[in-house]
Amino acid sequence: MDWPWRIIALDEAQKTARRQSLDRHAAYAQLSALVPIALFLLYRFMSWVVKRLTPQRGFYSAVPGSPTLKRARRSTTGSLASLLRRFAWWFSDDVVFLGKTWGQRDQIIIGIIWTVWLMFLCVVDTGNDYIHLTKRFGIVALSQLPMQYLLALKSINPIAFVFSSSHEQVNRWHRVLGWIIYFLLFLHVSFFLNFYIQEGVLAERIVRLIPALGLGSFIGLSFMNTTALRIVRQYSYRVFFITHLIVAFSLPPAIFFHSHHGGREYVIEALAVFVLDIMKRRFDTITAPATLERIPGTSLVKIVASLPPKKLGRFRKYHGMHVYLSIPIAARRASGANFAAFLLFEATFNPFTIALVNEESQNLTLIARCQNGLMTKTLARLAQNHLTGTKIPLNIDGTYGCAKKFPSLTGSEFNRILLVAGGVGATYILPLYRKYTIFSSPGALRLITTESPAARVRMVWAVREAGDATWPVNGTAGSILDDENLHLYLTGDVFGDADQVTDSGDEDDAIELASNLDTDSRRMGKRPDLKKIVDDFFKQGLEERVAVIVCGPEAMARELKSHVGVWVQKGRNVWWHNESFVW
Repeated sequence: MDWPWRIIALDEAQKTARRQSLDRHAAYAQLSALVPIALFLLYRFMSWVVKRLTPQRGFYSAVPGSPTLKRARRSTTGSLASLLRRFAWWFSDDVVFLGKTWGQRDQIIIGIIWTVWLMFLCVVDTGNDYIHLTKRFGIVALSQLPMQYLLALKSINPIAFVFSSSHEQVNRWHRVLGWIIYFLLFLHVSFFLNFYIQEGVLAERIVRLIPALGLGSFIGLSFMNTTALRIVRQYSYRVFFITHLIVAFSLPPAIFFHSHHGGREYVIEALAVFVLDIMKRRFDTITAPATLERIPGTSLVKIVASLPPKKLGRFRKYHGMHVYLSIPIAARRASGANFAAFLLFEATFNPFTIALVNEESQNLTLIARCQNGLMTKTLARLAQNHLTGTKIPLNIDGTYGCAKKFPSLTGSEFNRILLVAGGVGATYILPLYRKYTIFSSPGALRLITTESPAARVRMVWAVREAGDATWPVNGTAGSILDDENLHLYLTGDVFGDADQVTDSGDEDDAIELASNLDTDSRRMGKRPDLKKIVDDFFKQGLEERVAVIVCGPEAMARELKSHVGVWVQKGRNVWWHNESFVW
C-alpha cells in the first residue's frame, strides 16, 4: 500500500479550511480528556441520589465466619464481586520484565488506548495533505499540555479532587501522558524535518526563529524524558528535578512563539495553572525554627520544627502525611554551602513524612536518612555543626499525601490491618499504627474503635541496625518493646555501629532492642519472611476484610504485593496501599 500523503500546494481557501480542521480536532482531543472526569462526576452524583432516596436502616456488621457472610460469599452477587476484585488487582498490578518494573498494567493498557485515540484524531480528515498531517500531530499534542500540567499540580489539583485522590496517585498518569505527548511531538518534528529535506531547504529553515524554537522545545522535552528514566533518577534525582523544572517553565513560552498560527491557548492554559500552583505553595510555605540532631549510631537526622499555633491544625488532622522541606537563605549560609550549591537550593524540595506532631509543645518531628543528595547532606552538616538546641530556619510546605483519602480503617469496614515498614518508612507507618491502636498498659492492646472489637492490627518493621529503631522510642521505649503486635526485624549487624553510639540513652535503647533477639520471636536478626507473615495473617476466615499498607524499599513492597495477591485470587477482600516516594 502506497503512502497516501503528498506535499501539495493549497490556495488560501484550502489553507483556511485546513486551519479550521486543525483547531477543531485539537479541541476534540482536549475535550475528550474531560469525558472520563464527567462520567465519574455523573457516577458520584447518581450514587448520592440513590443514597438519599434509599431508606436508611441500621447498619449491621456480621461477624466474620458467620453463616450470613458465607452465604453472601457463595451467592451469585458474592462471586461476581470476588471476580471484580481479582480483575481490579490484576489490572493495577506491576508489569515486571527482565527484572525491571515497567509500570502498572492499567497505565500501560489505558496509555495504549489513549495513544490510539489521539493518533486517530491526528490522521482522520487529513486527506492526502502531508503538511496537514504533520501539523495535526503537533496541535493534538499541544491540546494535551493543560491536562498534563494539571496532573502534575501538588497543591491545587482539580483532578485529584474530582477522583477523591491525591497528587501522588494522579502523578502516575502525568507520566503516562507525558510519554504520549512526547511520541506525538516526535512524529511532528520528524515529519517536518523530512519535509525540509525533501524540499532541499533544511539548512535554511533550521536556523529561522520559528523552526528553531520548535526544534529547541523538542530537544528540551527529550532531556526531560531522558532524565525521568529510572536509571537516571536513581543516579541523581536532582538532575531529573532541575531539568523538569527548567523545561516546564521554558516550554510554554517557546511553543507560544513557535506555534503562531494556532494552539497558543493550550500553552497559555498550561503555564497559567503551573504558575498558580507554585504561587499557592509559596504562600502556604511556613518558615519555622528547627533543631537538628544526629541519631547516634545511624545515618538518621531528627528534625524538630516549632510550628505557629494557627498552622498546627493542618499537620495534626491526618496521620501519615508528608511535607516538602527546603532550606532558606539564612540556613544555607550557616551550612557553609558553596555558590553552586547555594543556587541549587532554589530548586531543592524534598518530601519527608511527618513522624510526630506534639500538640503540647507545638512541634513537628521529621526523620531524614542521610544519603548523597544535597538536602540530606546539608541537614547532616547542620546537625553536626550546631549544638543541641540551636535553631535553624527551615521552609515547610504541606501537608500532602494519600492518608486523608483513606477509607475508615478504624471503623467496622475492616477486620484486620497489616502495616509493613522498611527502614525509615516507619515514619509513615508508625503514626498510622498509633492512630489505629492505643496502649492501655505494657503488652496490652486496645482498639480505638468500639464498632469492631474483633479487629486486629499488626505491624512489621524491618531495620538494618538496632540504632535505626531507637528514634521513635526515646524516653518511652516500653511502648515499642512491650507491644506484642509490633514485629521488629534487625536485618543487618545489630552491633555493627556500636562504637559510634555516644549517647548513653540511645546506646541502652539499641542494646535493649538487640538483646531481645534471642528471647523474643517477634524481634529477629534476619530479613522478614513476608510470605509467612502474609499467610499467617490471612489464614483466618475468607469473609474477613483486610487492609494492607506498606512503606519501604520498592523491592519489599513488590514482594509483599505478590504474596497478598495470592490471597486476593482466592477471593479475599483486600484494600492495598503502597506509600512510595520513587518519583
